[in-house]
Amino acid sequence: MSPETQFVRRNAWTLPPGDETLHFYGVAVAAMKAREPQDPTSWSYQAGIHGSEKEARALFNECKHGSWFFLAWHRMFVYYFERIVREAVIAAGGPADWTLPYWNYSLGGQQATMPVPFRASPTAIVNPLYVSARAKGINEGHALPSAAASDAYALSRPVYTGIPEFGGGEAPPNQQFWSQTGRVEQTPHNDVHNAIGGPTGLMANPDTAAQDPIFWLHHSNIDRIWAVWNAQGKKDPEGPKWTEQTFKFFDVGGKPAEKTCAEVISTNDLEYTYDTLAPPAAVAAIAVPAAVTAAPGEPEVIGANDGPVVLTGQPASTTVAIDQAAVDRAATAGEPGGPNAYLGVEEIDGERNPGTVYGVYLDLPAEPDEQALQERHVGNVSFFGLERARNPREGEQAHKLRVSMDISHVLAKLHGTGEWDGRALTVDFRPLRLVPPPGEAEIAETEAEAQAPVQIGRVSVSLA
Repeated sequence: MSPETQFVRRNAWTLPPGDETLHFYGVAVAAMKAREPQDPTSWSYQAGIHGSEKEARALFNECKHGSWFFLAWHRMFVYYFERIVREAVIAAGGPADWTLPYWNYSLGGQQATMPVPFRASPTAIVNPLYVSARAKGINEGHALPSAAASDAYALSRPVYTGIPEFGGGEAPPNQQFWSQTGRVEQTPHNDVHNAIGGPTGLMANPDTAAQDPIFWLHHSNIDRIWAVWNAQGKKDPEGPKWTEQTFKFFDVGGKPAEKTCAEVISTNDLEYTYDTLAPPAAVAAIAVPAAVTAAPGEPEVIGANDGPVVLTGQPASTTVAIDQAAVDRAATAGEPGGPNAYLGVEEIDGERNPGTVYGVYLDLPAEPDEQALQERHVGNVSFFGLERARNPREGEQAHKLRVSMDISHVLAKLHGTGEWDGRALTVDFRPLRLVPPPGEAEIAETEAEAQAPVQIGRVSVSLA
């Protein structure tokens, strides 16, 4: 197919008046839900490929998370799903060039709220795109918090594979949830899953997430972010352990299909593109240490806190003392010729995902204003897949989650203003709540959230 006839995925919030893309998506969802559950093109079967709480069928529970396969596997998954939906759209009299839109919540404002067609219908007609099992406020127009929805920091990372880098750490191909999450998988991917799902909604659990029709627009956007990252000239893994890895799916008509990671690096090879591949202006404003030009070696731990941190939906903090011998070196982190510094949020464990997103901040003042929160924000932690990592399926290994983030730029700024001497860091975890429409109150912590504590076993600082 020539570039002139490629399928183009478009922003769901900027579809032109009268456009029927989402109408026909709803028609196709209803048609797929009416199919027999053993049909690989049915709604329940397609959702089960990602994860399922019910009996396993062929290719069920195959999603890849905390892994350098995250982006490639999900690109294949969404690609084949889109083809199945397009066939249903055409059968219903819809356009032959139907494509799955994306939800670009990173743009903020109205676009950080769920597109209106996914909310409850004002009439008695059943809306196939609506589900009630979402976080309180999402279906009423509350917006995703900007710190959880932004793609700017992920897009600023220069390297695909590495400890705090774009695409995640090297991982075995047969594990659903591994332990090294890439920047784009954490924020916005995991954070948006949690913000939409809340403590009891479909999107917060990998075994139910793909049952929510918004899942697919969310993943279309994550796929777009990868395409934008590549459009900046940044490179994907080149070794055969990644490029030659094959994953299996079902195509139109339930026909078995498969692709390697190398076959999905370019969306052009899959006959689709996006309406824009321009990075947000905020990317250029994020300082990335010049030293990070290749995946760093294993960093040296120079300090850790002295006990677990338990998160229950309220702000929490801990102090990381820096080893005396490393104080002078730590104080130069992020400066020209200095080391890169990383914060490790490790040994994350809990009975279940509470559906909360926590912003992580360094050395906050007692009463931080918005500027202080922005300047000292180094990343987020959220717990999508917590249950599955703790209770893996047969043949997989149980493990605890971890998140790493590059804190060099914040430390350099704090040291430059005389606010940090390299001796210790206070690390704050603050819940990021949905943003209500003007005049409405912020939604407080829920009882279900408070009853699902998450423990962070260690918070550490490393240099490389």
